[in-house]
Amino acid sequence: MSILSLDFLGMALAALILYYALPMKIRWLVLLAASGLFAALAGWQGAAHLAGAALLSWGGGLLLEKKRSRWILAVCLVIDIGAMAFIKYYPTISGATLFVPLGLSYFTFQTAGYLIDVYRKKVTAERNPLKSLLFAGYFLQLPQGPISTWKELGSQLTEGHRLDPDNIASGFQRMVWGYFKKMVLADRLAVMTDALLKGEDMPGWFVLGGVVLYAIRLYADFSGGLDIVRGISRMFGVRLPENFRRPFFADSVADYWRRWHITLGTWFRSYLLYPLVTSKAAVAFTKAVTPVFGKKTARALPTAFATLLVFVLIGIWHMASWNAVIFGTYFGLVMAISLLLEPMWKKINKGLHLPKKGWLLPFKLIRTWILVLIAQYFAFTFEPAQAWSLLQQTFANWDFTGFAERCETVMPVLEWIIAGSAAVILLVIDIITEIKNNFCDGLAKPKWFWIRWPALIVLIVAIAVFGCYGEGFDSASFVYTQF
Repeated sequence: MSILSLDFLGMALAALILYYALPMKIRWLVLLAASGLFAALAGWQGAAHLAGAALLSWGGGLLLEKKRSRWILAVCLVIDIGAMAFIKYYPTISGATLFVPLGLSYFTFQTAGYLIDVYRKKVTAERNPLKSLLFAGYFLQLPQGPISTWKELGSQLTEGHRLDPDNIASGFQRMVWGYFKKMVLADRLAVMTDALLKGEDMPGWFVLGGVVLYAIRLYADFSGGLDIVRGISRMFGVRLPENFRRPFFADSVADYWRRWHITLGTWFRSYLLYPLVTSKAAVAFTKAVTPVFGKKTARALPTAFATLLVFVLIGIWHMASWNAVIFGTYFGLVMAISLLLEPMWKKINKGLHLPKKGWLLPFKLIRTWILVLIAQYFAFTFEPAQAWSLLQQTFANWDFTGFAERCETVMPVLEWIIAGSAAVILLVIDIITEIKNNFCDGLAKPKWFWIRWPALIVLIVAIAVFGCYGEGFDSASFVYTQF
């Protein structure tokens, strides 16, 4: 069942009505029932795997609370993460076909994080297995996250919430905005990606424009899907963590990754990067290389190596391919090198009295997006040779003769106008939200009724009239669902 389908909306509406109709103490059972139904409709194999992962984390958590043992934690993590790795990568190695559960990576990371947090005594182990099952398989997170911790989400799901008009208004508003981004913009731009993958001889401006549009499509697709589930979840009174914070305005690659897929980055930092950097081996390494590189560089080296490893794993997480390895290694190297050069750049900036913002900001934005766009060549292609071929084509043949004809081979003029208008609307909303962080929540307040509802009506009409439906479009498919 796709979150874009009428069946899903009907199920969510029925759950919402029933949730607020029942007594406060048992409202969480509605979320559990909806989650069970959603998982079952996605496939009984996936539902069984999800239940197994949830029960493993529940039982493992109780054992870890009773006896804080690294061996118990290690066994649980090997089973949990090992099962995910086997399902994701064994087919690539062997050529076999395996059923991939919906939300495999997301519920695996959540259950693994829960076990680590119990081991670290950051949270107490949950006694009720059904509540552990709800945390692992909350139906609004399964399609594509975000990845939450027990501290963020556990009590929210089970405590029950009162009906709040502001939550209904802001949740509905975010949901509609998500549908607009996904169905009016992202799905329309998908045809540009398909055109690039045909492997034809194309002018450089067309290739570069296609890669830029792919980046916009990916952002609109992924963040749009998250807006839908965060909006519906907000109607239940459950606030899922933010997963995107306007990455187009990042002024460095590090800032980009603080804004893009935030919960994935937070998970890797909390459960892998920090333990590696603070480990005894890292401390010993720092002491050993201090006489050679000096204190500052020696301290930065373990973080740089750990960062490189983390991004290689993030790349592999996306898929088992050389492109994914290159994607992760590239970002890891950029981040590691920037960490090592940071002291030098601080000295240069101080010596030249360069401002942190002001006139230097446009340069930083352009520099960041050049570095980010290079990685996108490997993100949407299937083989390194294919990505390298497109990268080479970008710097050749910038003849704009036949510009209109070339564009019309991809989409009719009207489709370009719709996509361009939607992209401008997205940019304007992101600029306003970047300036005023609480803009979306503020718009849900009663005093802004006269702006909110006309805007929502326009968006709903746009989705109904200009949303991508029918032959040639797969509105049920989200790019990040496969991960």
